[in-house]
Amino acid sequence: YSSEDEIRSHVEGLRLRGGTSLNTGAALDYVLRTHFTRPSGSRKEEGVHQILVLVAAGRSRDNVKPSADALKQAAVTIFAVGAWNADQGQLREIASDPSLSLNVQEFHSLPNVQEQVMMSISTPPAPRESTNAPTVPINPAQKASKRDIVFLIDGSDNVGNTNLILVHDFIRNIIENLNIGSDHVRVGLAQFSYNAKTEFYLNTYTSKAEILRRVKGLKLKGGTILNTGAALDFVFQNHFTSQAGSRKDQGVPQFLVLFTGGKSLDAVKPQADALKRAAIATFAVGVRNADLAQLQEIATDPNLVFSVKEFNNLPNVQERVMTPLSTLSVPTAGESTRIAGEPPVTNEKASLARQRDIVFLIDGTLGMGKAFPLVRAFLMRVIQELDIGPDKDQIAVVQYSHDPKTEFELNTYTSKDEVLAATTQLRRKTGRVLNTGAALNYVTKNVFITSAGSRRDTGATQILVLITAGKSRDDVGQAAFAVKRAGIVPIAIGAKSAHSAELHQIVYSPDFVFVLQTFHNVPTIQQRLISILKQVSVESLEGQPQ
Repeated sequence: YSSEDEIRSHVEGLRLRGGTSLNTGAALDYVLRTHFTRPSGSRKEEGVHQILVLVAAGRSRDNVKPSADALKQAAVTIFAVGAWNADQGQLREIASDPSLSLNVQEFHSLPNVQEQVMMSISTPPAPRESTNAPTVPINPAQKASKRDIVFLIDGSDNVGNTNLILVHDFIRNIIENLNIGSDHVRVGLAQFSYNAKTEFYLNTYTSKAEILRRVKGLKLKGGTILNTGAALDFVFQNHFTSQAGSRKDQGVPQFLVLFTGGKSLDAVKPQADALKRAAIATFAVGVRNADLAQLQEIATDPNLVFSVKEFNNLPNVQERVMTPLSTLSVPTAGESTRIAGEPPVTNEKASLARQRDIVFLIDGTLGMGKAFPLVRAFLMRVIQELDIGPDKDQIAVVQYSHDPKTEFELNTYTSKDEVLAATTQLRRKTGRVLNTGAALNYVTKNVFITSAGSRRDTGATQILVLITAGKSRDDVGQAAFAVKRAGIVPIAIGAKSAHSAELHQIVYSPDFVFVLQTFHNVPTIQQRLISILKQVSVESLEGQPQ
């Protein structure tokens, strides 16, 4: 809902859910996974404060601490309000601060604490990143104990229900040897056949016992078709993200362990290369009909390919998997990651490759309508993932309708905080006519220039991201040609009435066009866009038609 009246109306119509058992821990975990997420409307990544108000009338039958700690680690401020038989010890365990644990004898006494809750919500204490945060600096040995590990397992008929138990045991034995914890090793898991399915994310469970129980209870997904390439893309976009619990932005090593019993029907190399560029170390474990050549394409290193003839031979490779999983050092994203078939990158070239000038060209017409806040929020989430700085990524934003308007240039702001603050202030330009061709010419001649901050002459990658909701009134062909001729890489995102053929005319490759039905779906392309922004260069596109 977007209005107070709508929310009031729904709350007034609430009916008691019923039931005799109270599992508050499970409920806390539920809201963390399903409500405090971007798809559900959370604006955490835009810096908006995240607040949870719990109202309970009894003692929880399950353990509340792991779930409460996970919320606190996710920077969610928790208020715990109890009445009747609520357990004050549990409320204090749940609340982010003792002052946020409130108790009344009867429900008719709730108005007595209402003002206190309201005042605290208006000025909540800073959320604690972790209830178990160390009071001394973390030494390198402690840092090395942190890793994020995602298991991607073949759930097709290649494995079958009987052998799935052996796969369970293989994964469980590895997990038994890991130091599981929200501030240590995190584990996620997905199954795949013709498509992929999340079983649990890196931040779903915080204890070893919970993960072991969940793995033991896994049911085979089923299916005869195996699309490993699509599954690799799925975990890249859905598991190795901060929302799903990945700590890659904090420098924590990222690992993917693929387990498969057959040959993939789709190509695996593009997705495997994307994982390598993102500094995700990929292990490939194959059984029976797994294709060795595909396993070698997928794995980050030939030493991370493990192959056995039968499922009951899996224990033979367990130690060989466990050792690198515990000790391997992984380069951080942005460092040089060698891809087979690509030339090595020198330090100087790598430094230049990390310099990007990115201009967002946004449709500000009435056709964008109420979708503009969605686009602005999307912009902020993408910017949040970039490495902003004078010698790193630079950002500019231009809006257009019948004519263009520069919001800020590439050299206007030098820090991520400044860029985000300016983006927050963006308001729709308005206008009925959409002249995309004129806008493309404008950014080529007025924004991608040295005086406006462009570093094209020193080798920085020049990228244009067009976001539009309609078809242009003027011709885009000549302007798009001029963009490419100037060494700028165009990417086009369209929704609502955007014209797909027009968008394809603007870009080098269909891979750089995103056509959506509505801008409500724009979060689904976020990771793919970020991946392109971080990897693309004009040199890689040489020879493409213009």
